[in-house]
Amino acid sequence: MDNNDNISLSSMMNEKEIKNKKISFISAIFIVIGSCIGSGIFLKAGSILSNSWYSLPLAIVTWILSSFAVVCMALSLVEVAKKNTGNLSMIGWVKDLSSRFMYKTCKNFMFYIYIPLAFFFMPIYALQTIQDALASFGFANNFNTSVDWLIWGIIGLAISLWFIFVSGISVKAGNIQNWIITVVKFLPLLIITILGFYVAKVTQPEVLISPDQTKYSYTSFTSLSPGIGFFISFAAIFFSFDGFYYSLGIRTEMKQPKRSPFALVLGLSIVTIIYLIIAISMTVAYPKSGQFSAFITFLQENKLGWLAGVTNLFIAIGIIGIVNNLAMWSSRLAEELIQNRELPFAHKYIYKLNENKPIIGTIYTAIITIFLCVIFTLIGGLTYLPNSYLDESGKSLYDGIGYFGMARLLGFADLMGNWTSIFAFSYIIVAIIGRLIKRKNDINNSEKFKYFVPCAIISIFLVSSSLILQTIAPFVDLFLLVLKENQQYDIIVSRVMIIVVFVIFLIFMIVPTIFDYDSKYAKKIYKNIAIK
Repeated sequence: MDNNDNISLSSMMNEKEIKNKKISFISAIFIVIGSCIGSGIFLKAGSILSNSWYSLPLAIVTWILSSFAVVCMALSLVEVAKKNTGNLSMIGWVKDLSSRFMYKTCKNFMFYIYIPLAFFFMPIYALQTIQDALASFGFANNFNTSVDWLIWGIIGLAISLWFIFVSGISVKAGNIQNWIITVVKFLPLLIITILGFYVAKVTQPEVLISPDQTKYSYTSFTSLSPGIGFFISFAAIFFSFDGFYYSLGIRTEMKQPKRSPFALVLGLSIVTIIYLIIAISMTVAYPKSGQFSAFITFLQENKLGWLAGVTNLFIAIGIIGIVNNLAMWSSRLAEELIQNRELPFAHKYIYKLNENKPIIGTIYTAIITIFLCVIFTLIGGLTYLPNSYLDESGKSLYDGIGYFGMARLLGFADLMGNWTSIFAFSYIIVAIIGRLIKRKNDINNSEKFKYFVPCAIISIFLVSSSLILQTIAPFVDLFLLVLKENQQYDIIVSRVMIIVVFVIFLIFMIVPTIFDYDSKYAKKIYKNIAIK
């Protein structure tokens, strides 16, 4: 066989390999969009308006600047993600561009905390939205038992396991499901946008230009100044984009993996435009609340409860879509971590990995998800505070009369999800800073993106400042609570628990890193044992 035959055979093999890949460039963009859009955008408009002390111009400026920061971050990641062609996503970026310690803590956080937590609370929030839909349709939204929380918890776990095994093993199935779900996601976005501008035109509500000074209070950090609320709102908006990095965790399944960073930029840009339109629509319609619940009330008062139900149902499907995309990434992440001997018992399964069907990675993901979901469901449903999900009379909004289990579970889901996005975005900023530092010594100009430096500096400043304020806010809130006498027990417990969860997360991230098999501390211990 001559050289021409070898080249021809090699070319045919490469073409066959490309055809076996399931994710096209357009599908990659859709995965970015599908991984971001859930229920977050419908809930953020109200909190941003509240943090801005109901100043409409300040709220709109917040949305515009934060969206600009997200686009800058996406452009920065074009260069950050260029070299890493595996399925580690942000873990790989931190590994390549930061210290071993940061890499290990990032790996511990994403695999042992973020992923199982997302598989826990995402389905719970989807089921909560389905309960809202049932109520809008005029049906009972609960089973009227003392174990509603357990029933919904089992259903939520079943949803996660379905996607873990279906989308985790077959990226083709996951891609098809993402296309269908993403199309459905646009329906509530369209409904709320049209409804928002319609309500604003019909009611012509009074708009505040200057911040409402009656919002001042020394009981919470955001109530001290609209400026503080302004920067904290940045973080809240950033978190509504959380999940975009899932698309860069399935690069080995893409037909054009080198173009995946550009798919990320386009996807995030589309999401940014959608979020801006939705936020402005909701804000101008109800400039003194911006709450999604106000739209549902408007529909019900105008005998359009069925439309409110349909909207909630579509939003629930949208949340489930995030679970689908996370499942596509998590199994492939697990397999690459096993390949790198970063997970327990990796040496037993390292030669049984299958790139086309990551069954081993799927099983790893399923085991940790089942274990933690069961624990979280039991703790939340039996022990946590239900106060966030009670009506004015003290009745649970999601349980039968006299029961509070589902309200407790939802409150616990809020608690556990409070820090996940903060840590995730912090590691992204760590990777961008790492690339900014290493860039000076990189002589390969082909790897450099023209606008990386200004985009990196802008995103580092805006994202970091908001993350820092968001991180210290619970500590300041607790301190302010101490200054005020006769505070309710529930408020004290909830604020203390937010800090407790933060500390627990740090322990689970740092301690395993210190005692890891290849850490300096562990090597020193093993060396002393060997000498003895």
